[in-house]
Amino acid sequence: MLVLVALAALPVISLTGPQDRTRYELTRHLVLEHTLTVESGLFDRAVFDGRSYSDKAPGMSFLAVPAFELERALGVAKAPREWKPEGDLSLWGMRVLTSGLLFLVSVFVVGRLAELLVEGAGALTAATFGAATLAEPIAPTFFEHDAAATFAIAAFACAWLGRSRWAVVAAGLCAGTAVLFQYAAGLVALVLLVYCGRRAGWFALGLIPPAVALGVYDRIAFGSPFHLSYRYVANPFAERQHHGFFGIGVPTLGGLREVLVGNRGLVVFSPVLVAAAVGLWLLYRRGERREALVAIAVTILFVLLDAGYFLPYGGGSPGPRFLVPALPFLMLGLPLALERFPVPTLVLAFASAVLMTVDAVTWGVRRFDDTSWIPSRSDISNSAWTWIVPNRNVGAALVLACSLLAVGAGATAWRRR
Repeated sequence: MLVLVALAALPVISLTGPQDRTRYELTRHLVLEHTLTVESGLFDRAVFDGRSYSDKAPGMSFLAVPAFELERALGVAKAPREWKPEGDLSLWGMRVLTSGLLFLVSVFVVGRLAELLVEGAGALTAATFGAATLAEPIAPTFFEHDAAATFAIAAFACAWLGRSRWAVVAAGLCAGTAVLFQYAAGLVALVLLVYCGRRAGWFALGLIPPAVALGVYDRIAFGSPFHLSYRYVANPFAERQHHGFFGIGVPTLGGLREVLVGNRGLVVFSPVLVAAAVGLWLLYRRGERREALVAIAVTILFVLLDAGYFLPYGGGSPGPRFLVPALPFLMLGLPLALERFPVPTLVLAFASAVLMTVDAVTWGVRRFDDTSWIPSRSDISNSAWTWIVPNRNVGAALVLACSLLAVGAGATAWRRR
């Protein structure tokens, strides 16, 4: 299943963009110049004391250091000015070795948790999460959301299934590490802190190392361990970013509509998530109330956070990407929906695989302000499949075939149950 999901999600090579450059430049400057500063001409940057820094959470840039060193050893590492705009293989390799690998870990964890909830449902749940949700198109990018999702769901797994105090410490460590990739993952840490109850002290102990690491980074870069990079954003959206809490205000009905059913809304491309939401209610009714409440709380908090942000899709992206860390939690409802409503759930899973794959192979070459529901035939990204097939259209067809095969293999495993 992991191989099929990898073949479905990872081959897409999106265009290079500002999100890549700001993270990659921090990685490159760390390795080559041993500094946290970046080039001053970047679109996405933070400016403090006259120097430019990445305006993103530092986790992805630090995670990419081994991959960059590997590409240096192989002689294929490049400076951003050398990237091919239509999609660079060197950059794609970095994306796959960071976000891509952690994405596969999250697919595995989601599948194992689903199997514990309903025997036989793990493979289909893993396939649906990996090939039919927003986690798929985010995987082969330098966006941090899949990485944060991996550590967030790993934290929940440790807190839920761990029987020793050290498992709870590991849960805190994973939750804190998720924050190093996406600051909003602090919401997951808060929910899990409450979930741990009398073991909350051990969970908090695990939070300390990532908190110290982030504090040291912020102290060196921005003069204080309590000053996040978003405080010093210096791109064209800086004025709006400084309103509210780093650009996040009170959620609005318009924001909710955009997040859920906008032109790239969550439910538009992944209708199977409706079944997963119903499944969380079934999980609560079945008796796993505390776990169901954690999943529900995390999902609602991230939806509201994205609905309150001034740019719900975050510019050029396949959808409301900021809520991706909540998707593994939401998917824990799918096994219960599959058990109660097998045929509708399977239909929605296959439909979502088709719709999300179309989004995955087109969003990277569409303008971020393109509001059309259906992309044109020319809006197809390059893919790694084009090494062995004649053109990008055939490559996109292979991506779709692997997505359907993954969901089909999961459905077959369910039928065998």
